[in-house]
Amino acid sequence: MAGTVAPDMTARRGQGNLPAEETSFVDRRRERDETRRLLSVSRLVTLTGVGGVGKTRLALRVAAEVSRSFPDGVWLAELAQVQDENLLAHTVAGALRLQDLSSRDLVSVLAGYLADKRLLLVLDNCEQVVTGCARLAERLLRAAPGLRILATSRQPLGIPAEHMLRVPPLAAPEPGHLWDGAEVGDYEAVALFCERASAALSDFRLTPDNQAAVVRLCQQLEGIPLAIELAAARLRALSAEELLARLGDRFRVLGGARGLTQARHRTLRAAIDWSYELCSAAERQLWSRLSVFAGSFTLEAAEEVCADGDPSDESFVDVLAGLVDKSVVTREETRRQHGAPTRYRMLETIRQYGAQRLRDRGAEPEYRRRHRDWYLRLSEQAAADWFGPRQLAWYTRMRLEHDNLRAALEFCLRDPGERDAGLRMAGSLWFYWVTCGVLAEGRQWLDRLLAPPVPTSPEAETASWVRSWIASHQGDQVVSEQDAARSIELSRRLGDARLKAYAVHAVGVAAMVTDLDRARALLTEAWARHRAMDDVGSASVMSLVQLSVVANLQGDLAGAAGYATECLRISDLHEETWTRSWGLSLLAFAEWRQGDSARAADRLRESLAIKRGFDDLFGIAMSLEFLSWCLVTDGQHAQAARLFGALEGLWQFVGLPLMASPQFSGYRQGSERQARAALGDDRYQAEYQRGRSLSMPEALDYALTGTARSPERERAAVRRPATPASRSPLTTREETVAELVATGMSNKDIATRLLIAPRTVDSHVEHILAKLGFNSRTQIATWVAHREPRRSARP
Repeated sequence: MAGTVAPDMTARRGQGNLPAEETSFVDRRRERDETRRLLSVSRLVTLTGVGGVGKTRLALRVAAEVSRSFPDGVWLAELAQVQDENLLAHTVAGALRLQDLSSRDLVSVLAGYLADKRLLLVLDNCEQVVTGCARLAERLLRAAPGLRILATSRQPLGIPAEHMLRVPPLAAPEPGHLWDGAEVGDYEAVALFCERASAALSDFRLTPDNQAAVVRLCQQLEGIPLAIELAAARLRALSAEELLARLGDRFRVLGGARGLTQARHRTLRAAIDWSYELCSAAERQLWSRLSVFAGSFTLEAAEEVCADGDPSDESFVDVLAGLVDKSVVTREETRRQHGAPTRYRMLETIRQYGAQRLRDRGAEPEYRRRHRDWYLRLSEQAAADWFGPRQLAWYTRMRLEHDNLRAALEFCLRDPGERDAGLRMAGSLWFYWVTCGVLAEGRQWLDRLLAPPVPTSPEAETASWVRSWIASHQGDQVVSEQDAARSIELSRRLGDARLKAYAVHAVGVAAMVTDLDRARALLTEAWARHRAMDDVGSASVMSLVQLSVVANLQGDLAGAAGYATECLRISDLHEETWTRSWGLSLLAFAEWRQGDSARAADRLRESLAIKRGFDDLFGIAMSLEFLSWCLVTDGQHAQAARLFGALEGLWQFVGLPLMASPQFSGYRQGSERQARAALGDDRYQAEYQRGRSLSMPEALDYALTGTARSPERERAAVRRPATPASRSPLTTREETVAELVATGMSNKDIATRLLIAPRTVDSHVEHILAKLGFNSRTQIATWVAHREPRRSARP
């Protein structure tokens, strides 16, 4: 749709996920102006150019500049690590913070979601899946007239709606041109070199003595930003003149190149070759090995995957630090929170260069397997530790590892001999698929790994019951029952009692939709089997939650309350939060039916305060639903009508609305009738429409506090679960201790971290509990998770 993108001054500001700029941005005024102009007349603009030319930085800067024109936000989908077109829609949905738990086609879900939005979507690094990006962009633009797409790619997407802008290198003085020394710093390439050189060497200045060398460097590097940054990082060890001499040797062997684009590709390659050769042998080796990581990684992961373990080797940390100093690896300080470790990443062009070096040495399979082995161990460790006080820390960690989990699973699918490892990993990640908002993607991995013929193995049995659970959540009853039956058969063949417990559990979950009596009998048997083996974890304890659902629907309210109370007891004993939130919701439902709607509403708000720390869309929807019924009972009809409106948008992304229960649907319809009768049609509809306009965070704010915050207030507010207070009652030191408690650290560990006495930490924790009105460390962790971190917890 041609025309100017007019700013909407009533729009909510700040929506989106654009990262903060960590380094200064060199002007590029002409390209910025042209990109903005193209976005005003075209719905798809693609920035093309050679690797390292600055397409991403330009796109992000322009996106930030035009953000006021898009009331529904500006959203970045990073595609550099996506090599399978089937994951494109999942990646874009994740960037939009859009969850869909159903088994519907995700592209259709995206199209429906975007249909009435005025939104800018930035698709970064499309070149590896350019055909898939073209199809996706065309489909979304056709469905969403208010959508604009700004793409970056080394080649155009090639669809009719596209306007293309080739991003040139930064301007540098022309070779042979007589330039005025006073104006040299105004050239973009020289300005970038000087800025990055100052970061590498604090006392660097452009002077009459070094400006000729700097200009020649920028000329030889053809103004390509990545090449300039790699060169500038070397000023810690070499002068500008020495850099020029060494770089000149490399470029003299290039010879001629046909075509400007080919020449610039070769220039960048030569610059990276040169940077690689100036690294030590240990740094070159680590550079190539680190290329197996997708996205970011921790020091611990890098050492486990890439180090040889030879005591005579150069210190691994020193080698990694050398690559950071040389701008080969970058640190991601902005992602640190709650004492989490520093993460590192490589620019995609640098990573691809390292991957080619690794392939050339024939070492790629070994290090990809080591990468897979590390993430398999991490997945199993997270699953084993999930039911405990470190749950929120694991949630945060696994979300950051998403790209690496994908890469590890993809490796397992490439080689038939790795299939069992893939099944083992996908099965151990059940908690991630179910609780962290990636249910549909988990289903996709399990579908591929469980393609016939399915092996008779413990790994296949676990993967089968996990897919059965997921299919049940999605409303796919056929697959749920088939996988549950296969799980039973495999556990029988394997003679494994623990697997049999989960198999019976899966059959019970599948039966919840069709036969409540059978479901209760099977879930009771499953829980008895779990207890007999002392198997207490989120998956096993969820059988109590499911039994509470069934008992509630059968009218056994005392039994339902008993199951939920036992779930809470066990969860509190282990300082666990996610399963506890479900126990609170089901106990509240039983109390509402018993006539205590006020107490039920309090429990539901506590449950929602926990669930918002996870991406548990299904759990949030159920708790909001139950809360709206309580509000009707308490005569708060306007608030209930607004929540009903908010739930309309929420339930469309859940594959099993209201658990497909006729009883739940009946309670909803009855509550809606009561609210409408009390308010009248006009007032009810007005409140309902207000609810429909709420974002998920705003709907949760409204449920918890009675007010819907704007995104700005959402980020700035200091929250306490189910409490509208906006000021923290803790001292600075107590807040630091609370943040460390949230990571799962013991009081002894905190004392060591902060260099204080353990007794002092004990006292701080007691004060925190008293001031916040809590009685467990789990509640402290939840409180921390729902506040914008004031700062990293540091001594």
